[in-house]
Amino acid sequence: MTEPDRWPDKKAAGRGKRGPEKLSDVLSELLSKRRYAQPMTQKAHDGAWQRALDVVGVRGPAAEKSRVTYFRDGTLTIEVASAALRYELHAFWSNELLAALQADDAISSIRKLVFRVGPGSASPRDSA
Repeated sequence: MTEPDRWPDKKAAGRGKRGPEKLSDVLSELLSKRRYAQPMTQKAHDGAWQRALDVVGVRGPAAEKSRVTYFRDGTLTIEVASAALRYELHAFWSNELLAALQADDAISSIRKLVFRVGPGSASPRDSA
């Protein structure tokens, strides 16, 4: 009696291939499927955040004391200077800001905004 194949390669069987695939091919396919292949820089996200603030009309501390810290899997994380500012942005502005970011062609699809309180939220102008 023959023992069944313990690790069937379903993907390779569908393409008529047998055997291992190159790691570079697998990673390339994964990166393109997850849209990591499109280079997104911190600068692009910062610019989009500032444009969204302008479009929505957010001024004062809400605009000056917030910055983009992270983008992953469609979630843009914004660091703010205080819990009160976090609450203001989340409760009053998040829907409009998300819509403005989604309309921005310069960045990839953003599905969610997350606001975090952090120590490094002061704008570069405040350090002078």
